Amino acid sequence: MQERTNNAGVKCLKCKREAEIKLSYADLCVNCFCSQVEKRIRKAVREFNMIDKKDKIVAGISGGKDSAVMLFNLKRLQDRMGFKLEALLIDEGIAGYRSECKKKAQKLCKELKVKLHIVTFKKETGKTLDEMIKKRDKLTDKKVKTNLGACSICGVFRKYLLNKKAKELKATKLAIGHNADDVAQTFLMNIMRSEVKRMKRFSPAMDETTDFVPRIKPLIFVPERENAIYAMQKNLAFELRECPYAKESFRGEVKNFLNQTEQKYSGIKFNVLNSYLKLGREFENCEKIMASNNENSAEKGLKGKEPKKCIECGENTSTEKCKACQIRELLCVKSSN
Repeated sequence: MQERTNNAGVKCLKCKREAEIKLSYADLCVNCFCSQVEKRIRKAVREFNMIDKKDKIVAGISGGKDSAVMLFNLKRLQDRMGFKLEALLIDEGIAGYRSECKKKAQKLCKELKVKLHIVTFKKETGKTLDEMIKKRDKLTDKKVKTNLGACSICGVFRKYLLNKKAKELKATKLAIGHNADDVAQTFLMNIMRSEVKRMKRFSPAMDETTDFVPRIKPLIFVPERENAIYAMQKNLAFELRECPYAKESFRGEVKNFLNQTEQKYSGIKFNVLNSYLKLGREFENCEKIMASNNENSAEKGLKGKEPKKCIECGENTSTEKCKACQIRELLCVKSSN
């Protein structure tokens, strides 16, 4: 994953010392490379007003490279700004994988002196993800169409439990390790699925009017590969293996497409990311206009539509039952309420 320049005499683009890391757009020494990653994280925090010194940040970590880089840099920012910082790991119960990731996360938190909270699917829902997938596969064998990929099931419950525990911990922000690649992939996936409205949910700073703890994404300007190189250079504890269920995901197909296109046309990922951010700003401007119109309508005695609530759990939803409750019913999973 890390490439070093082989040509003797190749100089760092920034400081002109010997270059050690070769990227598609530049040759850099280790110090300049790490400094560049850190500057991009600080830029994201500053540009999107992600953190205030009065915040209590709960960082969702997985034991992987991205969340390791995020937590390491949040800890450095905490030392300068003084906000509160704790970490949260969701153990889905993936045999042979999550236990190793958990060990790496525990090691990292111990080294950084950050308190770690662990929540398990088993305790909160009565089933591990492995058990849920077995149940899904049995239904499929009985010709019952579920249209549920492993990542879809996992994502719904991870999101729910991250938010639930963050609220219990009285977090003002929930930090997520989504990198530049993740954002570009999600942007394309939403377009391909004709789910443009979902883009707002993936914004760098989540709308605080929802029932979710506002989410921040400090790694939004850092590519996945550069996170891995940075984590290795800083000797951070992380698990490099990919989740065994990743092969089922649509995201994997989009990821491969973007990686192959990036190899041919350097800068494509950042172009997609910038398109997403520009479109997000357009959405924001439209919402301000709509909010102004709604205020004018209210003055005339007109009221806007109230958001729908799930009839089972009371969470915001676009349908009668939210996705989590639909999956619970189908897979016989208990509610953690």
